[in-house]
Amino acid sequence: MITSGFENKRIVRDWAESVWKARGEHYGQMGRPPYSCGYNRLFMNPFRNYGSQLRRFRANARLYLLYSFASGFSLGILRLLFNFYVLSLGYDRSFLGLLVALPPIVITIAAIPTGIIGQRLGYRTTLLIGAGAMVGSLVGISFSTGAIALVSFSVLRGLSRAVLQVSNAPFMAENSGEVERTHLFSVQFATRTLSSFFGFLLAGVLPTLFARAFSVGPNDPLAYRFSLFAAAGIFAVSILPLFQVARSPAGRSQVERPRLVEMFRPPGPLLKLFFPQVLIGFGAGALVPFLNIFLRTRFGLSDAYVGMLFAFQSLVMAAATFLGPILAERFSRIGAVIAVQLLSIPFLVALGYVPVLSLASIGFLARASLMNMANPLYTAFAMDAVSAEKRPTASALMQMSWQGTRGLSAIVSGRIQESYGFSALFPVTIGTYLLATGLIWRFFGRRGRSEAA
Repeated sequence: MITSGFENKRIVRDWAESVWKARGEHYGQMGRPPYSCGYNRLFMNPFRNYGSQLRRFRANARLYLLYSFASGFSLGILRLLFNFYVLSLGYDRSFLGLLVALPPIVITIAAIPTGIIGQRLGYRTTLLIGAGAMVGSLVGISFSTGAIALVSFSVLRGLSRAVLQVSNAPFMAENSGEVERTHLFSVQFATRTLSSFFGFLLAGVLPTLFARAFSVGPNDPLAYRFSLFAAAGIFAVSILPLFQVARSPAGRSQVERPRLVEMFRPPGPLLKLFFPQVLIGFGAGALVPFLNIFLRTRFGLSDAYVGMLFAFQSLVMAAATFLGPILAERFSRIGAVIAVQLLSIPFLVALGYVPVLSLASIGFLARASLMNMANPLYTAFAMDAVSAEKRPTASALMQMSWQGTRGLSAIVSGRIQESYGFSALFPVTIGTYLLATGLIWRFFGRRGRSEAA
């Protein structure tokens, strides 16, 4: 049967509307008629839609993105140079593993209390407290040489991270609408990742600059010490946008809060949300914090080259994370999470077992980009899967499930590295990533969305 152009367009519109309705979206949220909303989302340029979501970001969200960019710059320096600093002091990898493990363990212990405090004081206040504590921990670490001092300031760093990370997701959920929330989570993660690109680049040259200034070697503790102190200064500057964040309206902050026990009921949906993160945290903790050491020792790379590699990784990760919401719109958030996590596995194998630097570098870059693309998508999914009053608990459990096992596996990893090297660690990470991805598919893959807890 031959149909007119008008009839063809009507058929396509009806089909688009039915698909849109099947995805469970509410037309009124987009501020457009039902047909226009579904038709545009399915057929218009996805980047144009991306831009429209960015324009929805509220003032508080924009200020938080500015803070995320500046603080990510600082943490990029810390991430690259902390391990090298500890080893330059003469400590072995077992002690380094302990220091790397302490912040995640502290986060696990402090996550629930900091979530409750954040809900009572307001997320603006807790973010300021956490950021101030982070500056203090970085200053302390940079001027510490004794084991007790390093342990103490690592604990303080863990407390500050607990406050910042547990407040992160509820703050963004509170300052965004459901329509743009996935984009805000992805853009915030990508912004911090992009800024760490510059942090890694600077971290690669800072020790050399300070070594020349103080007439010491580039691997001397003094060169690393002042590099870490510079990172503390940058983080202090990053706090300034948080002072401009508006406080939550009184009506929002005075919502009746459920008792602690009620926040975990029913437990089934919460366990399904966070158990896969337990497995991913264990696999990541065994390997990811030590990849700078792995690359330097296996391929004999300089600090500057490792810094450049990590910087380029951040750039690729940021680009991949920006694309996350587009994939989520096409395949659902959970579908995108499952796909990118599975795609990362072959690149992880290449990183660990291909003895060619160029191919291992490709594996290093692609693995990190794909795995980290999933992070904000899953976090946004978790925030939407629970009711508003349970978001602090959900955020705390997200951090506990990820950080707790990450800390424990980091301790074990240090000992395994001393005895067997890195080749024994890659199967652990590969296995846990595969199992976690399978569980996500089992729990949520068939529905694309969990039942609200």
